[in-house]
Amino acid sequence: MPTQIWPNLIWPSLRRSDVGAAGALGRMIHWACVILAGLCLLLAAEFTIEGWAGDLGVQLLVAAAALAVGSRVILYLLARE
Repeated sequence: MPTQIWPNLIWPSLRRSDVGAAGALGRMIHWACVILAGLCLLLAAEFTIEGWAGDLGVQLLVAAAALAVGSRVILYLLARE
């Protein structure tokens, strides 16, 4: 049913232990992307505070958002979570 699929995109479901190799890969990619998104946010904040690389700061914010959303999609597709 579609009503059961959409809430998982917004709020994660409970973790399952039987996701297999693809699910484990999806979890690893997800957390690596979350860490990279956090680093992009930190760099964007630093560039904005310093005031000398505003364009790069905006690009890093876009990259952080893309990494966060993309990693969630990968986790949903591979691990079905």
